[in-house]
Amino acid sequence: MTQQAFGGSWTEQKLSALQDYLSAYTRIFKSNPAARYYTTYYGDAFAGTGYMQRPEISPLSTFFPELSEGAEEYAKGSAVRALEVDPPFDHYLFIERDPVRAAELLDLKKSFPARAPFIDIRQGDAATVLEKWCQSMDWKKNRAVLFLDPFGMDVDWPLLEVIAGTRGIDLWYLFPLFAVNRLLVRGQEPPEAWAKRLTATFGTASWREKFYSAKHEYSLFEEDEPAQRITKTADIPSIQSFLVERLKSIFVAVSEAMVLENSKNCPLYLLLFAAGNKAGANAGLRIANYLVGR
Repeated sequence: MTQQAFGGSWTEQKLSALQDYLSAYTRIFKSNPAARYYTTYYGDAFAGTGYMQRPEISPLSTFFPELSEGAEEYAKGSAVRALEVDPPFDHYLFIERDPVRAAELLDLKKSFPARAPFIDIRQGDAATVLEKWCQSMDWKKNRAVLFLDPFGMDVDWPLLEVIAGTRGIDLWYLFPLFAVNRLLVRGQEPPEAWAKRLTATFGTASWREKFYSAKHEYSLFEEDEPAQRITKTADIPSIQSFLVERLKSIFVAVSEAMVLENSKNCPLYLLLFAAGNKAGANAGLRIANYLVGR
């Protein structure tokens, strides 16, 4: 099996938060008489193979087993962790663009035979598959949790609008903070291609006013025209605040953000929860805020 590279401790943070939310979600839907009316789905738009590459295990673990404790957990990606949740979801949708990885996802049916009839694996572009799926579902009878863990800036705003428009999907979104911040260059506005990518990500060009300021600098000579100086004002809190503001414009409620950092304390991603349905928004938001804040 081709395993995806393991990202580090931040990978465990995001997967742990997701798995704990899924466990709470299915318990609510299986125990609450009113909620049992709905058929539940878990969707993973960038599912990979279902597994992550394990971190290196010390040779001393042969003599000291505690050193390898948790190694198996680190190997499990979001798809596997979702399938392990008990009580289970009624259905699972795993999407993977790469045909080799999508084929390897079929092994999950062997690993989880009881879940196999309810696992739907689709190979293709995440946005295309998700849009068709969202539009084909009867959201008066179905509810879902969707995990968007894109490679870079692969999620455009129209897809988020489709998801929010179902009013039946709770979204966990891993936002590529580091990539966005890199495109927000200093001393000038980004090149046109980068600017278009930022607009596609946020669904608006108003990021220009949020993340840059223009100042006029005057010379000593009256006849000289004042020069305009473009300054980047964006930082991690302002990008986070703008993203939350944008998500709140289409979702019922949005959680606080978990800032995921690498070993050098460099912020890489934001993990956020967005509730799609008004009836369950308060409960979902309470759980999500606890998970991202712990």
